[in-house]
Amino acid sequence: MLKPAGAVLAILLFLTSVSLAQDGHFDASINGAGVFTSQSSGNGITQSATDGLNVFGTFRVRFKSRHSFVFNYGRTKDSQIYEVNNNFHVLTTISEYSGAYVFSPLKKGRFEPFFLAGVGALRFSPRSTWVFFPDLADGTHNRVQIAVGAVKQTQLAFLYGLGVDYRLPVFSRLALRLQYRGFLYNAPDFKVDTSSGNALSFFTGARGHMAEPSVGLVFRF
Repeated sequence: MLKPAGAVLAILLFLTSVSLAQDGHFDASINGAGVFTSQSSGNGITQSATDGLNVFGTFRVRFKSRHSFVFNYGRTKDSQIYEVNNNFHVLTTISEYSGAYVFSPLKKGRFEPFFLAGVGALRFSPRSTWVFFPDLADGTHNRVQIAVGAVKQTQLAFLYGLGVDYRLPVFSRLALRLQYRGFLYNAPDFKVDTSSGNALSFFTGARGHMAEPSVGLVFRF
């Protein structure tokens, strides 16, 4: 029976042999994105979020010249904002786990455009909750940290997007990736709801949307 280190080595050797036999069938990338969340409302509650930055990695498997699958993992931080009489800000870490089908219709010189569609999970992890009151007369912010029973919540998401890879002229295995991704999901409420005995509710029943324009560096192997 293989020891863990031997098993890892065997897997790495296998992946290396596959990549050498099928050059260009895989790529991995690291990307930076801006995160912009649309406003939604329901049940008398308006929900939005502060803009954020996302760092995400991808691993793509190309099984035909135009067809491939991509797997993504990323993390971003923002404040989920709920307007319920006062403004409540839930400082949140969002983890992305997603996969998508990618269609690359053509290659034009060093450019390769693509479209993608898939599904995933967005895990909203609250760090702290603050209630914001109107600013004081001297212009200072008036806010207080409170406990509302916010807990982690995972929402299924539909992922769509488009982009283009530009193969760098000096290093043929490296490419610059520009893309736009969008996520559609149920707006999180962190299970803060009057049905659980809480005097406050963050439940809107509305759809949320996150837009992520990004730039990344791709390594093909």
